[in-house]
Amino acid sequence: MGHVLFREEDGIDEDGTLPMYDNSYDFYKIVLDTFGREICGTVTGMKDAFAARDEEGYRVLVHGLKGSGASVGAGRLVRLATESNALIKEGRWDEAVKYHRPIIEELERLIKLIPERLEEAAK
Repeated sequence: MGHVLFREEDGIDEDGTLPMYDNSYDFYKIVLDTFGREICGTVTGMKDAFAARDEEGYRVLVHGLKGSGASVGAGRLVRLATESNALIKEGRWDEAVKYHRPIIEELERLIKLIPERLEEAAK
């Protein structure tokens, strides 16, 4: 299986993720499109919860990123969200905040990258 949608430097584990969808690129593209649209709201929610220091609301959003990131093969996002979630869960908010900017940056990168790659694949 070659990298049909993503390039190696994109940081998306396409080959590892595709088997979850019975190696169906059609289904994987639907998941990617949905993920790309939904994380826009997640970014807004995370920024709002972070600014309000709503630790539990923020943790819920970060926790959700672990599963949704895994569903598209976004390993870096999953690692960042896992670390942040664990620290918040342990009551270590002051340590967890160091993950906020990297998570937001990764989400914003994916918001741009995924539609670009889906558009390229449609050509």
